Amino acid sequence: MGISSQLAVVLLREHRYRPITGSILSIGRQTVFLSPEQSIAVVERELGAAQHTAGLEIDTATRASNRGRFVTDRSFYSLFSDASYRCLDLTAYEGADLIADLCQPLPPSVDERFDFIIDGSTLDNVFDPAMAIRNLARLLKPGGRILHFDRASRRHFVYVGFALSWFHDYYAINGFDDCQVYLAQWDGQPRESRWDFYHYQPMREDNGRLTYFGQDRYYYPWREALAVVIAEKGPASSWERSPVQFEYRSTIRSEERDGKREIAHQTVPNDVTDPYVAAALRFHRSQRPALFASTEKISLPSEFLHYSPETAYCGSLLPIEQQ
Repeated sequence: MGISSQLAVVLLREHRYRPITGSILSIGRQTVFLSPEQSIAVVERELGAAQHTAGLEIDTATRASNRGRFVTDRSFYSLFSDASYRCLDLTAYEGADLIADLCQPLPPSVDERFDFIIDGSTLDNVFDPAMAIRNLARLLKPGGRILHFDRASRRHFVYVGFALSWFHDYYAINGFDDCQVYLAQWDGQPRESRWDFYHYQPMREDNGRLTYFGQDRYYYPWREALAVVIAEKGPASSWERSPVQFEYRSTIRSEERDGKREIAHQTVPNDVTDPYVAAALRFHRSQRPALFASTEKISLPSEFLHYSPETAYCGSLLPIEQQ
């Protein structure tokens, strides 16, 4: 996928919330679709200042590097962080320096080695994404964070298009301290398009009660779509547990609504002993600020605003050339 200007903003806002320090692991080399001048400009706009601006390395190794004069991913990170950089891939493709197959169990020696992991559209291209996400969680230090951006539609040549709840439920059942999941959608070429973001938040008010409905629903498949996920590992987090999809859990019941039999929302605090509900409540109460300011909402076509209440529109980003 690579890091477009829109994804660069997401990354920088997470850094603004808590600086990315220590060690960064990139899963595959990322093409950063920004020139040196654009890279400095977006960092300065989001953070106020950029560092190490002289002599930025130009990307000549990634597959899309011939589409422009782009900085390398490690040079982009160096504009705002002094974290060390490593890259993991199945082979030494595009200059990766850690060789491993994420679809196979990794040795225990790799556990808890990295402070920040960037999964730049890897899970959607591997055959066993469940094993891969377990391996990524193992690689992460307690207190460390992972940023995923993986396809949530089949409008691209990927193996898998993910449900938003797939990420939320994995990090919930494994006791992560936080997990914020967004849907990003656009039309046309990603680098040239406006991206509309929706926040998947299964904990919500329902007739004055705080309830949980842990299933995201239909969104328009003819738009390009990414799941954009920020998860933070806690000191007691696990990695090996597999979630069960919401409607098939033993705690789920049905109720009559408007003459129809439907799956009931779980109530809080009644069901707070349920690990999914407890995690969703923790994620709901997160101190992580909203990814978008209210001023970044625009007037969207009505058909783009009729997603489920659990997946609410929260803001849009224009490509850097249109800012």
